Amino acid sequence: MKALKMVKKTVVVGGLAAAMMFGTAVSGFGGSAFAAEVKSQVNYQQVVDQNLSFVIGHVASIADREDYSIRDALSQGQSLVQASGLTSQELLNRLVESMNQSIDFAARNDKDIEKDDLNRIKSEAAGKLSTIINTNGYDDTKYSKVDYDKIVKRELSSVVILVSAYADKQDSVIRDALQEGKTLVEASGLKHGELLDKLKASISQSIDFAAKNDKTTTKEELNEIKSKAASELSKIISTNGYDDSTYDAVETDYTKLAEKELSYTVIRVSAYADKKDSEIRDALRQGKTLVEASGLKHGELLDKLTASLNQSIDFAAKNDKSVEAEEISRIKSEAAGKLSKIITTNGYDDRAAAAKVDYKKLVEKELSYTAIRVSAQADKDYSTIVDALQNGKTLVEASGLKHEDLLKQLIESLNQSIDFAAKNDKTVTAEELNRIKSEAAGKLSTILSTSGGYKG
Repeated sequence: MKALKMVKKTVVVGGLAAAMMFGTAVSGFGGSAFAAEVKSQVNYQQVVDQNLSFVIGHVASIADREDYSIRDALSQGQSLVQASGLTSQELLNRLVESMNQSIDFAARNDKDIEKDDLNRIKSEAAGKLSTIINTNGYDDTKYSKVDYDKIVKRELSSVVILVSAYADKQDSVIRDALQEGKTLVEASGLKHGELLDKLKASISQSIDFAAKNDKTTTKEELNEIKSKAASELSKIISTNGYDDSTYDAVETDYTKLAEKELSYTVIRVSAYADKKDSEIRDALRQGKTLVEASGLKHGELLDKLTASLNQSIDFAAKNDKSVEAEEISRIKSEAAGKLSKIITTNGYDDRAAAAKVDYKKLVEKELSYTAIRVSAQADKDYSTIVDALQNGKTLVEASGLKHEDLLKQLIESLNQSIDFAAKNDKTVTAEELNRIKSEAAGKLSTILSTSGGYKG
């Protein structure tokens, strides 16, 4: 794919209009707090986010280089400034100019926005751009807005498992006690304060880990999130007959359930081995397997982990009339196979394993750039393409290219992005990637042939 020629006589409008035109919302580096507060008919946070999410494409265009060569430089630890070959100020000025043009384009019919407010939005966006282009190894796939509510809910859904680990008891023992009407404190045999402190430490760790690359959330906001989570934890462990299924979806996704259970493997191994998490993780960092780190025999450790995993699956399936026994057995068998692989993997990293690529979001994001990429392939100003769409033309007609030629070029770019994301993804098969690419190509073809811009 040739480099995007978006910077020619004038700087083209950024990715916002494409996102609005194709009905997609792409999360980027993070929203502007001020932009979110401005009361207006235009969502300026979305404008800023959209542009920040396409920063690598902009830099490739400005530097007259291919997207993938910029990404390769980033994967080697370079910053966007270094990858571009421009000075920091020169690159920033070009990106800010494009960003400001997008903001002005969005504001052109907005009667509610004050000039001072608009300038402040631009200033905050420029600050974020400056941070991005000077970040070594910047990865645009990591900077989607963190959903702390989802993280807290996920952690709260695993309270029974954590309590059993801290109490050095089987999950089933804790669940039996709960079914008899006891609280988690009583079931654990620990003091309320002691148990609460352990659970708070675990949930705070997860929040801090998620916040590591989140530049949009303040320390005060994080403390408030932790405080609310701690209150919820205190309530949970004091509830007689607590039922953790209240934190699960009504319809159980057994694949996700198994993945969630597998993500607790290191915690469970430390419990079975009667060692601290940190000891197990240190051993893993030294290249050992979980079997070696635990000091237990492979079969013994696998049996314990499989029993715990199966218990969770059976508990979820207890009231599920839609799933067959054969399906449950298959799920358990596949999960046991993954467990066996995990505990024999040298230097296993559960955090890396948890970072599964969301290909659906990735494809949606890539498709939202279609009009921009068409303008590059057709060697036309982006505004020309937008005008043609607004006059009811298709992207093929607006480009002046043949449908098959344009589609081929766009598919090549899309597949490159999918392959780049899949580079470190050990969970996806070649067949799945081919299916993802095929479906994305079908959507691209529809987009190109839709008069006035695709709204699906």
